[in-house]
Amino acid sequence: MKRYTLLLILALLSFAGKAQQTANDWFEQANAAYNMGNYDSARIVYEKILATDVESVPLYLNLGNTYYKMREYPMAIYYYEKALKLDPSNEDVQTNLAIANHAIVDKIEPVPQSFIVRGWRNARASLSGDQWAWCSIVFFALLLVSLFLFLRSRKIGVRKLGFFAGVVFLLAFALSVIFAAQLKRASETQDQAIIMAPTVTVKSSPNVASVDLFVLHEGTKVTVLETSDGWNKVKIANGSVGWLEVDKMLSF
Repeated sequence: MKRYTLLLILALLSFAGKAQQTANDWFEQANAAYNMGNYDSARIVYEKILATDVESVPLYLNLGNTYYKMREYPMAIYYYEKALKLDPSNEDVQTNLAIANHAIVDKIEPVPQSFIVRGWRNARASLSGDQWAWCSIVFFALLLVSLFLFLRSRKIGVRKLGFFAGVVFLLAFALSVIFAAQLKRASETQDQAIIMAPTVTVKSSPNVASVDLFVLHEGTKVTVLETSDGWNKVKIANGSVGWLEVDKMLSF
């Protein structure tokens, strides 16, 4: 029985390795098509990789670039935003998203944020979720070293150093854990969407006969607050809220 179990594990590992190699081969094939200007061929291969449940910042970034070259700006923005969910610190994605946002109609001024909220979000976005997780491990190890110095050293100066360093590393550990958890939760929650229809009218309630509130255009990003009978209650950057049909947007 143990022999069969070992063979099964080896077979699964071999299959996973071959699947990864296939995805890598497809990625290189798509990159080559993109570099030659065959954007539609590149898009098809990139999306074939996505169909295997592979996701990564380079894949989303390159697919966004492909759609941008094809002048399909809403889809480009969609994939740039998905890349930022995985790594909000990626400067290439940030730059390309800003360029793509210049190509859409709606230019919505966001609600001003307080200094504390802005600082918190900027600090959290300075690294990816995985990087913050690794930081938490490092800070925890340094915390243990500081604790050891505080408890075991016979020198007052070293004990003081261990105590204050421990306080700093404890705070750093706590923040890194919080940032990593928040980014992981954000990457797993589909609470945002990109408008895909050329023009949509935001309604006061989830009903086509309700009052028109304002108009949005393709490529605009919205936050999904709740869903009801094929409608999403959405909020845009300036704080305005209304209802849109689900099939008018693509959530991420």
